[in-house]
This record gives sequence, C-alpha cells and structure tokens, in this order.
Amino acid sequence: MNSLAPPLLNLYNLEMNIISLIQSAFANFAPFFILLGLLIFVHEMGHFLVAKFFGVRVETFSLGFGKKILSFKRGDTTYALSIIPLGGYVKMYGDDPTADVPPEERKYAFLHKPVMQRIWIVLAGPLMNLLFAIVLFTVIGGLGQEMAGPFTGDVKEGTKAFEQGFRSGDKIVSVANQPTPTWMHVMQKIEGSGGRATEVVVERPGESSPLKFDVSVGVGENDNIFSSDRQVGAIEGLSQESRSTVIGVRDPKSLAGAAGLQSLNLVTSVNGKKVNYWRELKPLLTEAVAANPESIKFEVKDVEHAEKKDAARPVEVKLPAGFKAGDDIFASLGIEPAELYIYQLKKDSPADKAGVQAKDKVVRIGNDPVNVWSDVLTHVKSFDSTSDGLDFVVLRNGEEKTFKIKPEMTELMSMKGQAEKRFTVGIVSGFFPAGPDPVYYRVTNPAKMFVHGIKETAKWTEFVVMSLVRLVQGEVSAKNVGGVITIGRVASHSFAAGLSTFLHTMAIISINLFLLNLLPVPILDGGHLVFYTIEGLRGAPVSMRKMELAQQVGLMLLMFLMVFAFYNDISNLIANRW
Repeated sequence: MNSLAPPLLNLYNLEMNIISLIQSAFANFAPFFILLGLLIFVHEMGHFLVAKFFGVRVETFSLGFGKKILSFKRGDTTYALSIIPLGGYVKMYGDDPTADVPPEERKYAFLHKPVMQRIWIVLAGPLMNLLFAIVLFTVIGGLGQEMAGPFTGDVKEGTKAFEQGFRSGDKIVSVANQPTPTWMHVMQKIEGSGGRATEVVVERPGESSPLKFDVSVGVGENDNIFSSDRQVGAIEGLSQESRSTVIGVRDPKSLAGAAGLQSLNLVTSVNGKKVNYWRELKPLLTEAVAANPESIKFEVKDVEHAEKKDAARPVEVKLPAGFKAGDDIFASLGIEPAELYIYQLKKDSPADKAGVQAKDKVVRIGNDPVNVWSDVLTHVKSFDSTSDGLDFVVLRNGEEKTFKIKPEMTELMSMKGQAEKRFTVGIVSGFFPAGPDPVYYRVTNPAKMFVHGIKETAKWTEFVVMSLVRLVQGEVSAKNVGGVITIGRVASHSFAAGLSTFLHTMAIISINLFLLNLLPVPILDGGHLVFYTIEGLRGAPVSMRKMELAQQVGLMLLMFLMVFAFYNDISNLIANRW
C-alpha cells in the first residue's frame, strides 16, 4: 500500500514546482507586458482615431509585430495581436507611395490627404503618450502615494542651516507662506527662492507651538544634473539624511559584545521604545540606565535583513553593579557608529585578496588615523601607482591587524550617472543613511489633481529631455541607456511596490515614448514629420530615392541603438549579480 507514496509525493512536488514557476513568470513578465502593451495601445490609438477623423481607411490595427496570433475584422479594419510584443502599428490605406490608388478611392488614402492632416495623424501617436502621462499622474495624485516627509535630517553645528535656526528632526510646516506637506515641496520652495530672505515655520519636538524664523537662502550648484537650472537656491547643511542606528562593536569583551551585540547590527528599539536615528540613541540609552541600572534590552536586526519585519531579535545587556554611564554612554557600553566598519568586500578585489574581512574596522592607513569614511576614500583615490601599496590597519575582535593593499584603477558610475575612473580597493562602508519618515500625500480636489498631473508631466518631461541633453554633452555616461530588459526589471519591481509606483513608472516611460518618437529619425514618427514639413514648405513631396536612403539610415541607427541598449542591459545584469 505504501508503494504509491513516493511517486505521488514526487508528482505533488512537480505540480508545486510548476505552479511556483508560473507564479514567478507572471510576477516577472506580466508587469512588463501590461505596461508596454498599454503604452503601445495608447500610442497606436492616437494614430488610429485621428486617421479615422480625417476619413483615412485604416486596414490594420496591431499590437506587436510579425505573425498575427489573434485577429478579427470589424468594418474596414483588422484588429490583431502579433507575436513580437515590442511595438505596434496602424496600417492605413494608401500609405505606400509606389501603389496605384484608383481616383474614386483617393479620398480614403493617407498619402492623398492634405499635408497638414497627415502631420496631425503622425503627431497624434506621440501626443497620446503625453496625454496618457498627464492622466496617469492625475490618477496617482488622487490615489495618493508615500513620499519623504518634510523632516530635517542631521543638522550639524557650524552649518548655515544650524546658524539660521534649523535643528535635527524639525518638521518644516511651510516655506514662504506655502504649506510643505512633503520634502519635495520643501526643496521646490527653497530652490526657487535663491538669494532672498524666506520665512520658514517648523514644528519641533519639545516645543508647544510652531517656531517661525526668516532664513537667507543662498545659491548653490544644483545636484540634479537632469535639471535645466545649473544654480538653485540652497541652504548649506540642510538635508533629509540622518545617520542610522547601525552600530559597530569595537571589542567583543565589552558589555555590548559580551551580551551578543555585533558590528553591523541595526538597533530598532531600546527598552521597547522604537529608535530610527543615531541622534535618538543617546537619550534613550541614558533614560534606560536611569530607569533600570541592571540591564538594557535591545532589539536588533542584521543590517542585510533590515527590511524584513520579523528579523528582529532581542539582546539584553547586563550592567555591572553600580553602573553609571557617565558622559559617554556609547563608550561605556562599547558601541559606536559603524561608518568605519567594512560592510562588504568585492570578491577578488585588492582588499579581499589581502585578507581583509567584513566587520573589520579601518583605524589607520599608514601612519594616518582615519576618523570618517572620506579619509579612507581620499587615501585610496590619491594612491601613488609607483608605490607597493597602502598599509591598512584594521581592528578585528579587539586586535589590530595590518594588510598591504595595492589599489586598482576601476571605472565606476557616480551618483550623477557619470562614468569615472579612480583607484579602489573593493570595500564598502558600514555607514547607512536613514531618510525621513514617509507621509501619505494625496490630492483630493479634482481640479488640483489635474494641475498635479500637468505639473508632474512637465517635471518629468524636462527630466527626460535633459537626460538626452546631458548624454549628448557627455555629462552622463551612455551606459545609462537601457533597453527592454531594463524596462522589464523596472516594471516588475514597480509592480511589486504597489499600484501608484507602477503607474508612476508607466507615466515616465510614456513620456520617454512621446519624446523618442519625435526624434527626427526616419521610420520614427519624427522622421515622417520632417518629410511632411518639408513637403508643406516646398509644395512637393521629398523624392522617393531620398526617402528610401533616409529610411535605411534611420533603420540602421535604430538597430544600433537597440543593440547598444541590449548590451548595456546584459552588462548591468552581470554587474549587479556579481
């Protein structure tokens, strides 16, 4: 009787594997096809509707290229779903300049329509993508989405922000008498008020009422290279970034180490009280010792599992009799910021080959002590390639070890999307910044929702345009050009993040399609617009020979771009994997 159990179990496992495979395929491919299919449908629908409006007979409306896998005919038009899902087309009667069109049929033929009508038919596709982006951003405004809250990060003493009245953790309620519900609104107001005194209202923990003060906004370099403004209003030292609660444990024999706290643990609570930022740790620890001088209860996560809700584990630090923290509670416990601790090593990098390990703390390079991670970067970047290497002194389990490391020249992508070559050793800092608490931002007024949609579309259109401009100027690496694999990955990740994020991604790609199709490249809509504009100006169409040559060149350019984008996709996949 038991002889059937193994085959049945295997069959069950096979079925579960097949179900898992189908679910995985759906999760990865369905978002891509939904996103791309909708955008193609909208684009081709623009051509279709305007063509029908001007009386052009539409023979085929197809999503995809190549062999038709589904089709039906209604009226004069065959509607089809084709096998290659990377585009679509609308086939109009009389769009072939070499075909003979009977005189009685010319009123339905595309090329026999006035040139302005043809221009509008061609332009309708890209414009529909732009209008669709406005609709999507309008819907997103109504649905709402999580955004960075209007809270300041770590405001350091001596900075302009500190001098003008800002403190860490302030909630910025308004700037220039305009409400600022998110950090984006804060920056928009500050960047647009360079060189002028501006009134700011903040809510501060411990203060019973809002604080109002004037700040003088200076002018600084715009960190966003995809903006058309090189200079914007700025307040030095004002940001949303805070140091997180990732700790380093210098000595395993310390109170923290003996209790089981480890370097690169993320502290999530102290005695049951949630903690998000390093600046909150000291008062909470001092309060905990005052309440119970016998022990402190921590909840911590390994930093690589910080996003998992169920990854926290309790650690109780027993305190010696008569324990008093004194002025430095961190030194008393044996914990410190993890900035100088190594989080990761790149496999086969100079540091990895030399024997450096994760969780080692960099204390000196040569005879020079390091106090912040930028000291490490400065030494490595300025390495003299004629020397035999740098002496890295690290702290491991309370003991110092020295390693001779020779940096290697590496090409890296900067935060601004620029490829740069510099010396590296293959180590990553344990410094993890923490952003402000998110807020749920939603526009409820229908008119304001539409205005929000227009503003967001304008903002992202500028972003895409300036991306192309900076690419041509050489300020952005061509390695940032992505193809269908990148679109698929972005679609999958945004789909998993929620509806608003997915629609946001779709809107941005729709804007990309709007602008890409307007490029004056033959075989694209922009190329046809150039031909018809020339025809309108000179009163005669461009010769067939010139159009054929232009289209051949355009096809070659497009194929080159697709191959280049595909190469970048594969290179990025490999780089991210290893």
